[in-house]
Amino acid sequence: MEPDFAAVCGEYYDRVYRFLLALCQNPHQAEDLTQEVFYRALLHIHRYEEKGQMFTWLCTIGKNLWLSQCRKKPPEPLSPALSSPGGPEDALSARETLLSLQRAIAALPEDYRDVVILHIYGDISLKEISSIKGKSESWGKVTYYRARQLLKQELEGTL
Repeated sequence: MEPDFAAVCGEYYDRVYRFLLALCQNPHQAEDLTQEVFYRALLHIHRYEEKGQMFTWLCTIGKNLWLSQCRKKPPEPLSPALSSPGGPEDALSARETLLSLQRAIAALPEDYRDVVILHIYGDISLKEISSIKGKSESWGKVTYYRARQLLKQELEGTL
């Protein structure tokens, strides 16, 4: 049975927007991505499987859209509200660090990337992510740990 889509939008729109804002750091881009997530979810609601949570499914759609945008074009500039208060040098440094992190996350192997994005930006438990992937909870913990190690190595080399 398909869920009531209007209720899904009402319940999850703000959470999906905040998830995407954490990913892209740009309110306008996050709004566009959120609208696209719900459009695609409406088109493919018949594919939703009850085994996972709706929020996780929506975040997965959003994550894939964001990654697709990252591959097509460079990230949009940070909004002034999200810039560093320490002046232009600090703002530039923060932006470069964020871009390096986004590139490093996008370059991770798929399972690592999924676990990092859903856990950190989506605040989804490793247990739930593992369940969605059809793996054990220990798989999720190990995958997350290894992904963090790879990110740390990559960022130490670029910063």
